[in-house]
Amino acid sequence: MAFTRRSTLLAGFAAACASDGRRPGAPADAIFRNLATPSESVHCGVASEDGMRRVTVRLCRYPDLGLAWVWVHARTPRGFFSYVDHLAPCERAPAQETPDRVRYADRDGALSLERTGPAARPARALIAGRCMARRTADAPLGRGDHALDVTIDFTPARLRSGLLEGRSEVFGRARAQVTVDGERFDIAGPAQFHEQRQAAARFTTPFSYVTLWGVDDAAMTLLVLPDQSGGYLLDGDRARGAKVQRLDPPGLARRRLVIALEDGTTLEGAADLVEGYTLPICGEPWRGHFVSARLGDMRFQGNINDFMPGSLAYPGAA
Repeated sequence: MAFTRRSTLLAGFAAACASDGRRPGAPADAIFRNLATPSESVHCGVASEDGMRRVTVRLCRYPDLGLAWVWVHARTPRGFFSYVDHLAPCERAPAQETPDRVRYADRDGALSLERTGPAARPARALIAGRCMARRTADAPLGRGDHALDVTIDFTPARLRSGLLEGRSEVFGRARAQVTVDGERFDIAGPAQFHEQRQAAARFTTPFSYVTLWGVDDAAMTLLVLPDQSGGYLLDGDRARGAKVQRLDPPGLARRRLVIALEDGTTLEGAADLVEGYTLPICGEPWRGHFVSARLGDMRFQGNINDFMPGSLAYPGAA
């Protein structure tokens, strides 16, 4: 019997799980639970101006394991398509970075993300994905029946670092092409790109992460954890710290949002659900939401992502 690289990796993975004492029937990605190992996460998302067409991609490489996570989610006139793989093979070496370029990819070519320019002043990001997706908003791990190709050309306009150690977030605009079973859909509008390298374990605590990309040239990131919240608003030439006073939990068509800025300003608004989707992370629920939001007089497209929402106390929620 011939062995593919993936079958060899999976055999090694199964042996690692067994030696780690994991119970039979554990999630396929259980090896990542509380695993402290170097990882490289990179993401890009873009929305049409009206928010009805979306695509978001994420690659997280674990070079010491030779494995990567690949996520591709697209909202198109043909429906919502999902691809999630937590056992994609990747090279057993960190992504090679020069002062002007870095490229992150899995070994099989399902997803690649290339940034030109230094991380502190990126000039462009090019993304390409090719996978077999499922037509569902509740995707398990693995291949589906629909050929999904994605390209994104991202142009930065604003950058912010420091919300989390090792993380940079870039806001701007992008043009994307999403092709489903040979039918192409174009998307152009506000967008976001971020990178984060770390050695600490990922997805160890419940959280809610809000990333909003301004239709009116503003941008915002918020993070709610069990014992704190924080974030920032980029507006004009200002960058103001923010605290979340209210964020409704998932499950609502409209989630109220109230933030207090460091200059004493309070902004109130809401995020309206465009599409919700779920995926499993080590047996725990991760819920993504494409939203259109308004805060004060500012309009945004973006995402709200909730991990283990049943274990998180949402600020100000009834």
